[in-house]
Amino acid sequence: MKVLASLSILLALLAVSQATAETRSITIGKFTYLGTGTQTRSDGTVIQGVSSYELVFDTGGVTAEPIPFSNAILFVKGSRQGTQSSGFPTITTGNGCGQNDSFPPCDLIFEGGPSSAGFQLAPCALQDNVTQTCISIALQLVSLTGKNFSFLLADGEQFCAFGINNTFVLANHEAALDPQCNAQGFCKGASAPIVLRRAPARSCN
Repeated sequence: MKVLASLSILLALLAVSQATAETRSITIGKFTYLGTGTQTRSDGTVIQGVSSYELVFDTGGVTAEPIPFSNAILFVKGSRQGTQSSGFPTITTGNGCGQNDSFPPCDLIFEGGPSSAGFQLAPCALQDNVTQTCISIALQLVSLTGKNFSFLLADGEQFCAFGINNTFVLANHEAALDPQCNAQGFCKGASAPIVLRRAPARSCN
């Protein structure tokens, strides 16, 4: 009886250990405000105050297969633009954002500027390209159904993620986002990792 009791305790401890070993969150890329500058269009038109925002997915070694989304939406100062409205019914974290496997990992650039020049997104700086005006920018990833969904991690673990995931690039203690551009116009960007957090497993059933 003592042996059986000890075995039961050991099995219970193993079950607790396995439960706590679940992956709580995964990082699948980076969202960056690259900076604001001057854009010259093919017809020679020069537009001041064009901001660039970059979404890069990287799930190498994290997931077994690319993760699909119905939409990736940027929110900048009351304006918004999504991949769906830009002609992509779905995107994935795989090569070419699921559109072309011959391209490297999914790397999307969104641009914001004067609405008079046809931009959907607002810029994050005044037309002097120097005075930053954004306190935060947001990226929202929406699952194919808008509901919680699951997929396999690289180690075979089933991961249940929330159907809507938000990532924020924040100014923190600064007056506004600072992409830290040098005199040559090179900006290292203000960025945040794109993190998916585990949702209750039953919500993915």
